[in-house]
Amino acid sequence: MRLGNGSDTEPDDVPETQGGRVAQLDSEGFAAMLESIPHAISVHDKNRQIIFRNSACAALIGAGIDEFDSLRHEQLFHPDDSDLWSAMLARSLGGERASATAHLRIRHRNDHWLWVHVAVSAFDVGDETLIVLVLQDQSDTIWGDPRSVKQKI
Repeated sequence: MRLGNGSDTEPDDVPETQGGRVAQLDSEGFAAMLESIPHAISVHDKNRQIIFRNSACAALIGAGIDEFDSLRHEQLFHPDDSDLWSAMLARSLGGERASATAHLRIRHRNDHWLWVHVAVSAFDVGDETLIVLVLQDQSDTIWGDPRSVKQKI
């Protein structure tokens, strides 16, 4: 799989399934699976540099892939949500590696705000800690019922 940083990864060995068949998802198949998911998914290093993202990330904010790749998290989220975003990130990178979810506002390229359900968690690959984000646009639901906003982690 070709990652955002230009490196290649090799598929890991996959244990046998209950039926005795060995399931193996090669890196190309894994990348295709992530690309087919309708939610924005991105993986970042601890310095918040993009390592992987599917095309739904750029589509969510109405940007091109290169433009999306050049943005930092803080450029996406509403300034009033920055404390919540920082708390989510700290929780996911903390000792317990707990995931965190909340509704945050992100800026669309056309200068309006989207309400997005954000899930963040961290995982280790070798000696490197990576952060995965999954974003789902819920603007229609939240603008229709503002009480549905979850702004606590």
